[in-house]
Amino acid sequence: MTAPLSVQHPALFSPVLLGPSLLLQADPQVWIQSLSLRVLLLGAVRIVVILGLAALILALVRRGTQQWISRVEDLPPTDPKRQRAVTLGNLLQSIAGYAVWAVAGIMVLSEVGLDIGALLATAGIAGLAIGFGAQTLVKDVIGGVFLLFDDILHVGDLVTINGHTGTVEEIGVRLIKLRKFDGELVMIPAGEVRIFGNKSVQWARAIVPVGLSYGQDVDAILPVMERVANEWAVEHEDIVLDESPQVQGLMDFGDSSVTARVVVRVKPGEQFAAERELRQRLKHAFDEKGVEIPFPQRTTHVIQSDAPPRTPDTADEETTSDASASDESK
Repeated sequence: MTAPLSVQHPALFSPVLLGPSLLLQADPQVWIQSLSLRVLLLGAVRIVVILGLAALILALVRRGTQQWISRVEDLPPTDPKRQRAVTLGNLLQSIAGYAVWAVAGIMVLSEVGLDIGALLATAGIAGLAIGFGAQTLVKDVIGGVFLLFDDILHVGDLVTINGHTGTVEEIGVRLIKLRKFDGELVMIPAGEVRIFGNKSVQWARAIVPVGLSYGQDVDAILPVMERVANEWAVEHEDIVLDESPQVQGLMDFGDSSVTARVVVRVKPGEQFAAERELRQRLKHAFDEKGVEIPFPQRTTHVIQSDAPPRTPDTADEETTSDASASDESK
């Protein structure tokens, strides 16, 4: 027979063998200390879980964006898919980092026992004030994100934005960097890109106006221009698109010349080199055929009169006689 369990056994006096009620009856101070320790441990565990979940979410976001970017790493740096993936991938990582750590911080403060209601109210008022002050910044960021999603502007495109013409070097969430022909780098906020022209979309047209003298036989010159344009197109089939070169004339009657022109559709970015080479070939062909390049001409008409020239003396006499005649009439 074993003796019944009682609180008088000092060897068996422990929180494990005794229930919480018996322990509370035995020593309230010990129970309070044990309860405080348990609350602290549970709070620490919750904080660790919150931070672990935040780190896990960010790791998943980072892994997903890296896989997205890795799919387009083999593409050229100027490829639109690669540019969009890299820019938006970095943007998503940044947004996820700010959002996740902000929520995790609020939850940790709540576990610590701080009143987050006042903190959220203060943060809301501060965010509203900052939002009013940073309207331009928010506008630029939203404009940059939509430009990336719309896929209408790429690195390497020749564009005209707000009167500035150049090649796009970088498209960011807030700024667009435009390199002009003289080397100037123009920074354009994405929110200010309202209307712009892109000369690097689908196709371009090389346009070469040619001035012809009024004294030349235009019917004999136009076939020469057509022959030169067709020969150039045969040698550059890799950049010429579906239609053959066209010789359009006459386009205009100028002061010293009539204007014809050669037009041909080419790949974007090739129009400027095509225009230069066509001008050079036309110049050589005109020199061989004896076609003169017109230059400004002006016709002067000389009017001769038999009346003697007027002198200051005669002018004064005529004025005096006119004045006396007016007095007599009065």
